[in-house]
Amino acid sequence: MMSIRLRPAPKRSPQNNGLAMLERRTTARVLLLVMFTLAGIFSAAATGNLKGHGGPVKAITVSEDGTRVLSGSFDYSMILWDLTGAEPKELHSFDDHDGAVNDAAFLPGMTRALSASDDGTVSLWDLETRSLIKRFKGHSHKVVKLALNGDGTKAVSASWDRTARIWDLKTQEPGPVLKGHRNTINDVTFSTDGAHVFTAGYDGTIRQWRTDTGEEVGELFSHGWGVNVLAALPNGEQLMFGGLNGFVGLVNIKTGKIDRPLRPSERPFLSMTVNPKLGLAAAGAGDGRISVWELETWKEKFSYDNPFGPAWALAFRPDGKSLYFGSLDDEVILWQMEPAKPFEVAEGKFPRRFQITEGIDPGALQFARKCSICHTLTPDTANRAGPTLYKVFGRKVGTLPGYSYSKALKDRDFIWTPETVEALFAEGPENYVPGTKMPLQKMTNEEERKALIAFLKHATETGKPAAEAYVSYEAAKKKQKN
Repeated sequence: MMSIRLRPAPKRSPQNNGLAMLERRTTARVLLLVMFTLAGIFSAAATGNLKGHGGPVKAITVSEDGTRVLSGSFDYSMILWDLTGAEPKELHSFDDHDGAVNDAAFLPGMTRALSASDDGTVSLWDLETRSLIKRFKGHSHKVVKLALNGDGTKAVSASWDRTARIWDLKTQEPGPVLKGHRNTINDVTFSTDGAHVFTAGYDGTIRQWRTDTGEEVGELFSHGWGVNVLAALPNGEQLMFGGLNGFVGLVNIKTGKIDRPLRPSERPFLSMTVNPKLGLAAAGAGDGRISVWELETWKEKFSYDNPFGPAWALAFRPDGKSLYFGSLDDEVILWQMEPAKPFEVAEGKFPRRFQITEGIDPGALQFARKCSICHTLTPDTANRAGPTLYKVFGRKVGTLPGYSYSKALKDRDFIWTPETVEALFAEGPENYVPGTKMPLQKMTNEEERKALIAFLKHATETGKPAAEAYVSYEAAKKKQKN
């Protein structure tokens, strides 16, 4: 069987030459048509992949018994999966978040779970009734990571508001607030005995705190570069961490010194997981490289270079022979490590819809970069963070059936028209509709706003996927010009 490996096209320097502009536009149009062709060729899904999200995957966690998975995405949802059948099955999508879901965790017993979101909250869910138990509030910025203590009675969250917060899951009350980092906190973990919390920050430090009081024990280690990911090792004596500069290694909790550097990366480390039962640890980097080490010897056992984007999330399957990872795809990818199974067939379309940077109509370009990660143009929303824009003009705000709107939009009473859409982007969603969960997408350039609206007026009436809408819009403009 023929195998094809797609790689992102290299970025080009801006050109003022008219021929160069024509070349870029022609190349992009050809690329879009090629992507459609390849999508048909490679329609067969790889066994074990978890398909259901409408945006890149940021969080993956596998239950201790290996029968369930939780995944979180840019599409504002956390999905619960069943792995007991021949193929994975989506059980439920928890989409009551007002921002991307950055982390998720099963509580002991697998009847409850936690999620962390860009909306600044930590949510406690009942997995059996599929309902929200408690929404923990207190952070003023996105919550990026979660950790549980050994018995699951306490959780700690890391936020870009420069604090970490401890939550009592028994009483469902907030606990101590950990303050001291000079910049955002990127990751957090409990010590193996649960008595301490360790935090990793963009300020380049790893800090230690008392769980019961929130008192800072001190700065354990200063890396200089930002520390992105952190995990406690089962020996109780070391932490594994990865930095903004591509360094990954082990730091000794008693001495605050580096015990062992591991194979570095050319890009920042973005994900990390340690599985004591399997005796394995893994780290994923911004260039897509994933490394797996044996805890006993720290020998690199497996490695994989994902050519399609960063490795944002990792989780081992209980067999220790396969690993889930999240990247720019709208699905969780299963990497079969042993026996080795090569990733030769592209599952998705690359560059992704939101990675297009040049070569198409200015309005289509604005849609690709600012809107496509959250919205479709077809009647189907594809589980994206926002509702479909199909037939949006003439529709009353907050009224599309089946979509969970914020109260801010439900309470408004206007119709989407070219004028209201332009006002939305001219003022910014946070100003035009205060309280909305729409991302901050202010467009100060009037020509870009008008180009986007012109494209939307055509594309939202056709009901075609974005790439087809780009092509048909170009054809319509050419016909009108002639």
